[in-house]
Amino acid sequence: MVPTMACCLILALLTPLGAMELPRRLLVVEAALEAQFAEREQANVLPAQIASTAKTKKKRSRKALYLSAVLTASVGAVAYWSKERADEAYDRYLHSANIERQDKEFAKSKRMDRLAGASFVGMEAGLVLSSYLLFFGR
Repeated sequence: MVPTMACCLILALLTPLGAMELPRRLLVVEAALEAQFAEREQANVLPAQIASTAKTKKKRSRKALYLSAVLTASVGAVAYWSKERADEAYDRYLHSANIERQDKEFAKSKRMDRLAGASFVGMEAGLVLSSYLLFFGR
C-alpha cells in the first residue's frame, strides 16, 4: 500500500501542471463555476433566508444539575452515617443489661433507622432528579 502511494505521489509531482487540466468537455462547467465563485465573493453576505433560519443554540446552565448532585451526595452521606449510628445503638441495646439503658438505646436505634430510611428515600429522589437534569434538562 505504501509503495503504491509513494509512486502516485512521485507521478503527481513529476507531471507538468498543464497535464492536470480538465478535459475540454468540462471547460464549460469550469467557466460556470468560476463565474459563480466570483459572484459569491463579491456579495460575501449570506442570503436573507439562510441567515434568518439559522438557529442559535443556547448554552444550558448546569447550576441546577450540580446543586442536585451535591445535595444527593450529602443526603447519601447522612443516610450512611445514620445507618451506622443506628447499628451501633442496636448493638449497645443487645449487649446492655440495664432495662433503662436498653429502652434508651432501642429508642435511639429506632430514631436513627427512621432518619436513615428518610435519607435513603431523599437520595433516591435526588438521583432521579439529577438523572432528569442531566439527560432531559433544558
